[in-house]
Parts: sequence; C-alpha cells; structure tokens
Amino acid sequence: MILIKSIRPNRRAFSSMLDLQPRSLYFSSSAAAVEAERTIREGPRTDWKREDIKSVYDSPLLDLLFHGAQVHRHAQNFREVQQCTLLSIKTGGCSEDCSYCPQSSRYNTGLKAQKLMNKDAVLEAAQKAKEAGSTRFCMGAAWRDTIGRKTNFIQILEYVKEIRGMGMEVCCTLGMIEKQQALELKKAGLTAYNHNLDTSREYYPNVITTRTYDERLETINHVREAGINVCSGGIIGLGEAEEDRVGLLHTLATLPSHPESVPINALVAVKGTPLEDQKPVEIWEMIRMIATARITMPKAMVRLSAGRVKFTVPEQALCFLAGANSIFTGEKLLTTPNNDFDADQSMFKLLGLIPKAPSFSDDVDVSEDVQPLKEAVSSSG
Repeated sequence: MILIKSIRPNRRAFSSMLDLQPRSLYFSSSAAAVEAERTIREGPRTDWKREDIKSVYDSPLLDLLFHGAQVHRHAQNFREVQQCTLLSIKTGGCSEDCSYCPQSSRYNTGLKAQKLMNKDAVLEAAQKAKEAGSTRFCMGAAWRDTIGRKTNFIQILEYVKEIRGMGMEVCCTLGMIEKQQALELKKAGLTAYNHNLDTSREYYPNVITTRTYDERLETINHVREAGINVCSGGIIGLGEAEEDRVGLLHTLATLPSHPESVPINALVAVKGTPLEDQKPVEIWEMIRMIATARITMPKAMVRLSAGRVKFTVPEQALCFLAGANSIFTGEKLLTTPNNDFDADQSMFKLLGLIPKAPSFSDDVDVSEDVQPLKEAVSSSG
C-alpha cells in the first residue's frame, strides 16, 4: 500500500501567486458598478454620454440587475410601488400612422372609433380605480393634437379637477399640446402629462411619419415649463436595435431635468398593425432597460407598463428588483389587455410590496398668469 501524504495549502505561496496576476482578473468592475457608485455618490445628472449609457446597458446581466437594485434602494423606498390606472376616454379614429397602434384610422384592427366619454362614466372609472388601490388616474385620447378641440379640451379640464378632488394624482396623454393648453391643465390640477418618445431619434422615422421627434420634444418642453410633471418613456420590441434603446434612454437622461416618470413598454403586437408579426419581448430585455433607466435616472418613477400581462410574477419580481416602482393595473391599457386588480393585489402580498401613496408637487404655481384659452374651432372628435 502506498500512503499519500495530504498536502496542506500554502496560503502564503497562494497569496504571492495572486499578487503576480492582474487584479482585474479577480476584481473587475463593470460599467454598471462604476456608474451606480457614481450615481449614489453624486446624485442625478443630465450630462450622460451615449457611450457611457451603452456601457451600462451592455454590462453582464446579473451585475446590471444587482447595481440597478443598489441605486433603487438608495434613491427610492424600494418596496413601494405605485398603482396607476389608464383609461381611454376617446378611442380610435386617430389620424397618425404609429406602426404599433390599433387606434390609428389607417389600419384595419377592428377597433371602432368612439367619441369622448362623458363625465359620469369617467368619474365612475376613476372612483373604481381608487377603491382598487390606484393612486394615479391617467386619461388617454386618440388624437394627434388638441388644436381645434376646444369643447373637448374644456371637458377634460373639468375631469382633471374632479379627479384631483378625489385625492388622486391625475395624468393625461392627449397628443401634442401647446404652451397655453399646458398652463390650463396645470391650473386644473394636472399632476403629470404623458408624451412618450417611443424610440431613438434615429429609428423613429421607421415607426412614425406623421409627427416628428422634435415635435414630441416640444410638447415635453411645454409641459415642463408649465410646472407639470413629465411622464415620458418608450416601447421596446418595435424592430429596433439595442443601440436604439440606448439612444432613447440617452435622450431622456439628458433632458434639462429627468422625467418624473419613465414608462418602459413592451410591444403588444396587434393584428392589423404593421408590427403585428414582431416577436415578443423577453424579460431579460425589460430588465436591461429598467436597470439602466434606474442607474441613469435614479429619482424617476420607472414604470413597468404595456406588455406586463405576458410576464409571470417571478419575472415581474425581477423587474421590481432591477428598479421598477410603478405599474398600470386594471383590465385594459387603452385598448390592449392588462393585469386585473385582483391579480396585482395577490402579487403585492406575495412579494411584500407596499402601495405608494399619492404625491402632489405644487412647488411651481403658474395659475395666476394663465389666461383663458383662445377661441378655437369646436370639435366632438
């Protein structure tokens, strides 16, 4: 029998061997780690370079997830998630050619155009949403803009006042608006205005031709200058490259001030639209977008928006971990399916999430300077 003497590790020799190796082999830092640390140390900034955001986005997935969560826990109450409800108050018949949208009059999606909902129906929906736990009520109208819609616009101002009186945050997405209309919405009590950029400036013409990128940015500027919170994000799964996703985040992160909320939508492909055959977005793509948005815009509400219905509760949990802290809840998002209230309440209980209370920022008060709207052609469209 041959006895083999056990060999005890020589720790000193092993340490010496490590000293001879580049430390980067053992302690390499990803861009997500570096930029997350900087964000935590210095706070939000708007001087991001596109290549820096790309480096964060391209970081190893688990590293990106971890450091998105790190920034989230530093900048937000990480267990709080805001529940929002989005109601289509004027559906279909839109003149725009957004390739993803079933409400465009250019596509045969089987959706019938409807007039603006009446006040009682809107307020009933808002009350139901509040009772189910939503603290922000969003109203969407399928219009290119609000020019020439004085009667409708005055009705919407009344809806805003009434819903704000319920103690809810109020958001609208009505297409392009002018400076005077933004001031009127502020005076009525509007909390936020949603106007998504959708994708990068470079890819945008492949998706929409009836409204320019600069027109979208102009509306966002009117909203900001009126003292209304800006809600602006985009959609992934439109056929864009990862570089376009980075471009979208770069535009948002370098605005004069970061949007108060950044919706991250996954395309819900609708039959009859030009994008009906797009492949579904994978959860890993959502996580990359959410975590990168969180690191680059730490104070923003990052909203896990359209397409959430296709993700399981464990998959959604990863999104919350990466930095998402808001969802749209209710049976529909405008015209596409969404998770219902009961399912979300069960998920909140399972994950230990806390509903976020409404928050009202009245720091900017421009109502004293608002003049009545100029006469415009009335429309019931």
